[in-house]
Amino acid sequence: MARVTQLLVLAEHKPGSLAQICSELAKVAVNITAIMAAHDQPGGIRMVATPVAAARKVLEQLGITYHEEEGIAVRLGDRPGALGKVTRKLSDAGINIEYAYGSIVKGENRALIVMGVSDVAKAEKLV
Repeated sequence: MARVTQLLVLAEHKPGSLAQICSELAKVAVNITAIMAAHDQPGGIRMVATPVAAARKVLEQLGITYHEEEGIAVRLGDRPGALGKVTRKLSDAGINIEYAYGSIVKGENRALIVMGVSDVAKAEKLV
């Protein structure tokens, strides 16, 4: 498991907000490697974007409030039980999963899962 910096973006919930953010990030070659956009949740948008310094600058220039959060990212095999195995390790170590999001590309053999957990440092050490 690897530690990642997520941006919790407090964007306005209206048509075009996400499009504007993504387009402006693309203009400066910021790559969004993971994203969860759920405006019914506090914050609305969580994303892992690199380079994070450039992403920060774009959000600041747009006047969009954001916070940084640490989380963990793990690449899992695309097979039944892979996510269960990782979440069981976290559970057995007493680490609570606060949220999770991820995706897999058709034809790929691994998924990317990002999780917010109660103890990032401890989770990062688990294999």
